[in-house]
Amino acid sequence: MTVVVLGTLGRYVNSMNHSDESSSSHAAAGASDRSDGSTSSTPASPAAQRYKLTVPHTLIDGQYTLDKDMTQTMEDGISSERDGANEHNMHGAGGQYTDASGASGTLQAAGLYGTIDDPKRAMRSMFRGMNENPGVEVTTPAKDLTPPGVQEAVACEEFAYTRPGQTQAVSVPVCGWSDHSTVVTVSIPDAPSPVSLDALAKTTAKVRDEMRVPAV
Repeated sequence: MTVVVLGTLGRYVNSMNHSDESSSSHAAAGASDRSDGSTSSTPASPAAQRYKLTVPHTLIDGQYTLDKDMTQTMEDGISSERDGANEHNMHGAGGQYTDASGASGTLQAAGLYGTIDDPKRAMRSMFRGMNENPGVEVTTPAKDLTPPGVQEAVACEEFAYTRPGQTQAVSVPVCGWSDHSTVVTVSIPDAPSPVSLDALAKTTAKVRDEMRVPAV
């Protein structure tokens, strides 16, 4: 699944340089900016809270421990394409985390931070980058979920992933968030038991609390 995460960012970076997105791209991403299906661009506000991404040694109150820091690999992948029509001065950050007990599988959190004009467009691009990987078929289109006690919604989708050389697809839920500074996806691709979108949304909100920090 690491290849899917990195492929996501590669395709996301390519999409950064598209000045506009077609209506078919919006539909494929499974989300729109307004309830009536129309889209809009939301320029970043100078007063908007600025954030950056960190890769903590542990996540979810110590449940997950960092196994592999993917930040440098991601930085190398976008070194020549940090600016686009919607995203500017972007940097990569992410990690692969393991549960010491083995009960929850491997958590992957990967994203970019910088300046984002339209967060919804950035989130669509991130999901589209994942959906265009070989072997991926979307089974539940992206939608916003707000876990109890959480003020900022997260976006979630589910896809079936068939690994190279295999015929049996694996169901993988993915959630993420976007704001005017950060866009991130979170997944637990090898969870020992099925993870619902609602449960992953709650986990993703906690990851956001620990991975996203105010920029100074």
